[in-house]
Amino acid sequence: MTFSVWFDGDETLWDRRGHMLTGLLDEPSHVDDATRAPELFPDVLPAMVDLAERGSVNLIHYAPMPAGHEHVLPPFAAHVDAPGAPSDLPPELHDTEADLNWLATFERIDAVIAESGSAPDDVVLISNTVGPFAKAAERGWLTVWLNRDRVANLSETMPSAEIHSLLDLPEALDAIDEARAIIAGLMPSSEATIATALDGVTPA
Repeated sequence: MTFSVWFDGDETLWDRRGHMLTGLLDEPSHVDDATRAPELFPDVLPAMVDLAERGSVNLIHYAPMPAGHEHVLPPFAAHVDAPGAPSDLPPELHDTEADLNWLATFERIDAVIAESGSAPDDVVLISNTVGPFAKAAERGWLTVWLNRDRVANLSETMPSAEIHSLLDLPEALDAIDEARAIIAGLMPSSEATIATALDGVTPA
């Protein structure tokens, strides 16, 4: 199956944690730009090679790509702007605002999908947070939680798959394909269910 894969921005691909911490703690005059530069996570390039054989790879971008990285990464098929930053609304309205911001981004993705001819259920959203997954699932998209830090999911939103490294992504996509085939009755399996098909997608 051909997927339209969308990376939810910077923190799925680039490790900016050291960059952000350095910027907060150090005086600008004492900061070495080389130590502050974001770096690609080591699993990114191998994952890109595999994904290029499975379909299109796209980016929801929050900030300009780090200098020089456009020559390292394969070109993305499409870019769309990320959700807007939170405003000064009262805290009780933040979730509503976040949903509206994501809907605007999803509409931009919808336009790309319509132009490319991809089916909604071939869209895969990869994010390091489960926040946008409920709205993505309403569109029929698949969702993959890139949980690098292995934190607990305290929300009610369940992703299509959870992985701890992008190196686990091919297995997750294969499992999703297998589950779809079982649901469609294309594979003989009297005892198989979605749960058993996806068992093992989340690494131990």
